[in-house]
Amino acid sequence: MRLKQIVAEVLKLPAGEIDGQLSPQNAPEWTSLKQVELITSVEEAYQIKFTMKEMKSLRSYAAFEQILRGKGTGDEAFE
Repeated sequence: MRLKQIVAEVLKLPAGEIDGQLSPQNAPEWTSLKQVELITSVEEAYQIKFTMKEMKSLRSYAAFEQILRGKGTGDEAFE
């Protein structure tokens, strides 16, 4: 599953509304509970584990992309 699909599903948003600027500050759907759900869903989908430091920095769609790239996930994983 691609990151955009995961975020759309968890936050119940159309995939077309999801871009690098998406964050809790501009998406009321992105609550603290949804943050935990996003982290868990991404970890399961990509078979990875985020460190505590990484989890603290996951405050936007762009941050998820950046950390996943750092873990070796290719561009095809994001759209």
